[in-house]
Amino acid sequence: MSPREFELALRKLEKQYRDFYATNAPAIAAKVAVGYFKKSFQTESWKRVKWKEVKRRMPGWNRKEGAAQTRKILTGETGDLGRSIQADRSRTGSGKAVVWTAPSSFTRSDRIYAAVHNEGLKAGRGKGFIMPKRQFMGESPELNKLIVEELQRKLADMAQKL
Repeated sequence: MSPREFELALRKLEKQYRDFYATNAPAIAAKVAVGYFKKSFQTESWKRVKWKEVKRRMPGWNRKEGAAQTRKILTGETGDLGRSIQADRSRTGSGKAVVWTAPSSFTRSDRIYAAVHNEGLKAGRGKGFIMPKRQFMGESPELNKLIVEELQRKLADMAQKL
């Protein structure tokens, strides 16, 4: 390979990696984050800390019967909240990833209630009550590690193809 060919090959590599970090890396990070956040609904926990139990599943609480007594905490009757977690493609790219609970995913309501559950905010009408915090999205060192590992895998695959 001549010095000129070598220089062109290096410039091509530089562009491929720049494109990877600007476009592919955010999409990969978003995909890993969506999976991680959705997993919270199955484990009923955040950062390995269990969510506060719901009354409908407690012994002696007879208001709800049948499936309501065994259903996972934040799945509700529809499962909309867990399914609503997705990457916002219109805001993902150019070196960043946005993961959110998409309002269009809710079949029975157009109200956004994810923050109430995730952050433990006021719920209900009038005086209402404070919803117990049952976080399912946010910063996590474990999630960061999973994202870095996946990016390293993708970069290694890219390097092998060169």
